[in-house]
Amino acid sequence: MRMDGFVLGAGPAGRCDDYRVGGAVVHRTDDGWLMWYYCRDRAYDRPAPGTLGSGRVALATSRDGIRWKRYDGPDELGSVFAPSGDPTSFDASHVGLTDVTFDGQLWHLWYFGGDLTERASRTALGAVTGLGMRPGHATSPDGVTWTRVPGPATGGALLDYPPDRLYCAWPNVFGDHDGTLYVQTTSPTLDLGSFRTDTFTSTDGVVLTEVGPLVWADGVRQWDEGGIVTRQVLPNPFDGGRRWLMLYTGLDEHHGRSVATADSDDGRHWHHQSDGPVLTAGEPGAWDSLGAAATRLVPVDGRLHLYYYGFSSLADDDSPRGIGLAIADRRPGASFRRVRVPDEQH
Repeated sequence: MRMDGFVLGAGPAGRCDDYRVGGAVVHRTDDGWLMWYYCRDRAYDRPAPGTLGSGRVALATSRDGIRWKRYDGPDELGSVFAPSGDPTSFDASHVGLTDVTFDGQLWHLWYFGGDLTERASRTALGAVTGLGMRPGHATSPDGVTWTRVPGPATGGALLDYPPDRLYCAWPNVFGDHDGTLYVQTTSPTLDLGSFRTDTFTSTDGVVLTEVGPLVWADGVRQWDEGGIVTRQVLPNPFDGGRRWLMLYTGLDEHHGRSVATADSDDGRHWHHQSDGPVLTAGEPGAWDSLGAAATRLVPVDGRLHLYYYGFSSLADDDSPRGIGLAIADRRPGASFRRVRVPDEQH
């Protein structure tokens, strides 16, 4: 099997990540590279949706952004953030992440979690414990030990999901640390047939004021007509572009996923940047041949590092899946190429 791009897979037996990893959030610091990612172990003992990108949060470190070493964290099974021990909390069943930001003093974890109640979908899933997910916020001085910031919604969450939506999760935060935060949360309908991104503002990262849904200023495209599954928003690294760049996983009419880019000046009205996705599933026979999603873009000098979740099968638990890396020159329209890593990394 072709393993181009593959940089982190399941960990050693008995660790928090010995079954699944994904959803990488990567930062480059003066001391090296940090990668937070969701994970599950094969013996995960909490009732939680089996196919979601969630469980616990783990950490890996790197000197070059390519070769990664797992960090032995202080929480359950070597993780750095685990579900709450309080059965009444919104994140008692499982947690996942979509953003980590740094304000100059503290790291901020923007995550989501599911509680211990059942919620029914209008699909074959039926009633599933922990499916009604809500977003949360935690802070840390070192990115390792985290303290939850209680929110005003059910069980300490930042937001509740409306009755007509299945959940309110996968939050992203962007701004200039000037007292204003812009938060986007993906909320699918009860039948999981499409996805919607809602936009909020906040002055404290706790109380959120809804602005409205994300708007495509130039209309939807074939690859995102089903909505945005996950996204990242960052200051636009390209000269001449709008203020913000969004890297997102779009859903097409056949529920296929691909990665594309858009830019915006206000964080709500977005313009597509290209005539097609910038990253799609790998070639037949590759470890990521079925999909590439849940991306993170990191500008590095004259190039761009694009981290993503890849997989080759939804049914086979032993098939390769995990976190991949593609690199492009730092210019609009540049093609991403999957990196080649030593066999021992696999």
